[in-house]
Amino acid sequence: MTRRYVLVARPTPSGVDLRAVEALAESCGVGYALLDQEEPTIHTALDTAARDGSPVTLIPLAVPRDRYLETWIARAVANWRETRGSELDVRITDGIDTAAGFADVVRSRMSEDGAPVTSSPRAFRSPAWSEIPDHTSHILVCRGPRCTVYGAGELHRTLRRDHPDALITPTGCLNPCNLGPLYITYPDGEWHTDGLRGRDCLGAARDSLTE
Repeated sequence: MTRRYVLVARPTPSGVDLRAVEALAESCGVGYALLDQEEPTIHTALDTAARDGSPVTLIPLAVPRDRYLETWIARAVANWRETRGSELDVRITDGIDTAAGFADVVRSRMSEDGAPVTSSPRAFRSPAWSEIPDHTSHILVCRGPRCTVYGAGELHRTLRRDHPDALITPTGCLNPCNLGPLYITYPDGEWHTDGLRGRDCLGAARDSLTE
């Protein structure tokens, strides 16, 4: 059985240059997945591999090495195995900055002067970035690693569909992670969870705070 290789990136809360990730994966002839914030997720990549029984090797895509990324890849795989009941052979490589010759690639850039920076400062003064968009409410949607696994992507899409007049902002981890997928609505400041298990836990947590 042919082994699948999947690049795994960790986006910032504001996203990732998805076209660059896609282009790199395509040029290497491999797949890709994102730890959090956006999709496809690690679970999606593993589901695809499991359908044809292909073993998988995950390649953390971070320079310099990102221990958080590697730790949460492992945790995501463990959750996938538990929830899918699968024993698929899934492995992980060291970070790409440990590859032989990587330091030489960096040093090669030190022999170049680089291109002049000619960007205008106007972007920092643009009036468009000084106006609060019209909205009826503001919803913060957690897109951290756990909430992503628990279905934050679908929750985010549902909120956008059902609340077209709301300002909806994806965030990093909001805590408490195990109650996810979580979102907070403003101006009421209410915490919400999309899962029945999380709903029960959130209610218990509120009760404990008021006792």
